[in-house]
Amino acid sequence: MSGTITARVTTSGGRALDGAVTTVMSQTGEQCAVVRADVEGTVTVGELPSGTYTVVTTSEGYQPSARVAVLTGAGSIGLGEITLSRAGGAPVPTPGRWEIDAGHSAIEISVRHLGIATIRGRFADFSGCLEVTDDIELSSVVAEIKTASIDTDNSMRDQHLRSSAFFDVEQHPIAEFRAARVTPATGESWTLPGTLTLRGTAVPVTLDLSYLGEVDDPWGQRRAGFRATGTLRRNDFGISFDDKLLTGVAQIGGTATVSLDIQAVRTDN
Repeated sequence: MSGTITARVTTSGGRALDGAVTTVMSQTGEQCAVVRADVEGTVTVGELPSGTYTVVTTSEGYQPSARVAVLTGAGSIGLGEITLSRAGGAPVPTPGRWEIDAGHSAIEISVRHLGIATIRGRFADFSGCLEVTDDIELSSVVAEIKTASIDTDNSMRDQHLRSSAFFDVEQHPIAEFRAARVTPATGESWTLPGTLTLRGTAVPVTLDLSYLGEVDDPWGQRRAGFRATGTLRRNDFGISFDDKLLTGVAQIGGTATVSLDIQAVRTDN
């Protein structure tokens, strides 16, 4: 006779944790089954003979959970809701609406030049907001960057970057980034998967995100700090400038590194 073990895997906020991995082991340590939770967080492990099992549930960025299940015959045993806590217990921002303070923030971009050096630039004109929810993983970000505000400390190069060969600022003056969720990574870091629209082309982009804490400033406002980094492939956005040296080395690298240091002000308190 065989039975079935069922459970539902959630975060501490009650959200279904789809993709969580449940491993069922016998009393002798033999691995009997490995099952991934579905989009509802549901786990079903069937065709198990009578006996006592250890049920271990894991998900990247979360502390594992272990339960004991005893099957005494045919039928199903329900373990109920298995709640996974985020690994590291890192602090998170206070729920609410946070607006980016561009005057105390920076968005920088760097790219390899001639294969031997790095050119760095920054965008001077941008705005955005963060909606932090009680379930931190459902938080969202919207940001806009005016591409004409690129500044690499070289006016000739900046004009080239604003041309149709690169940012094409006349046709596409705004680059927009949107993200509708964040996911825990390791320790105090997060992953921010979103979409960057540049030159009219929307491309999935993932940023590595760190929350740096909150303070009250001298003007009675609550501020939070964030740092994020990511890599962009310019060909993904139709920027195919490919002039090369006689040696075959590209004048400009095919990837760019983006670095964001953000201060945001709480606006709904």
